[in-house]
Amino acid sequence: MFSMISMRQLEWYLERKRNGELEFTLLDVRSPEEFAAGHLMGAVNLPMGSPEGVWRELDQDNPIIVYCGHGSNSLMAARMLDQMGYLVMASAGGLASYRGKYYKSI
Repeated sequence: MFSMISMRQLEWYLERKRNGELEFTLLDVRSPEEFAAGHLMGAVNLPMGSPEGVWRELDQDNPIIVYCGHGSNSLMAARMLDQMGYLVMASAGGLASYRGKYYKSI
C-alpha cells in the first residue's frame, strides 16, 4: 500500500534530499508540455499513459514520490507503481497547491 503525503511534507522531503540526507526519485506524471511550463526541481517527467516498460525502468532501490497537477493522476500512478513492487508515496493536491521554493518555471 502506498502512502499519501501533503505538498508541505513533500517540501520537507525535497529539503532532506537537497541536503543529501535522503534519496528518492521525484516523479512528475503530467504531460511534457505541463512539465516544461513548470515543475519541481529535480523531478523526472514520466507522463501517465507511458508504456508499462518505461515505468519498469525506474530505480527500485529508492522510494518514488509522485506528483501531478491536482492529485488524481499521481494517485493512479502510485497505485500502479505499488502493484509493480515499488516503494511509493503520492502527493495530495498536486502542483496546483504548491508554489514553494522548489517550484521551477520558465
